[in-house]
Amino acid sequence: MTTRGWYKERTLTTVDTVGREVSVTTGLTRDPEGRLVAAIAISDGPTAIYRYSGDAGELTELVTNAADTVKELRKLTGAPPTR
Repeated sequence: MTTRGWYKERTLTTVDTVGREVSVTTGLTRDPEGRLVAAIAISDGPTAIYRYSGDAGELTELVTNAADTVKELRKLTGAPPTR
């Protein structure tokens, strides 16, 4: 995904809901106005911005929602909580 202009990119491979391998990339890139942003992309799909360089606070709504979803999954499946 180097064509997206990523900096500090991190890519992992997982599977989608039908079992096909997909890559998930997170990293820093620039938005159309040139601002440095944190973003996520799944395979060759669109890139979603989840934090602008000027955002205040520790967590973003996207990161919080993802963490809450994993907590709900663990609770519903009886898995022990993580840190």
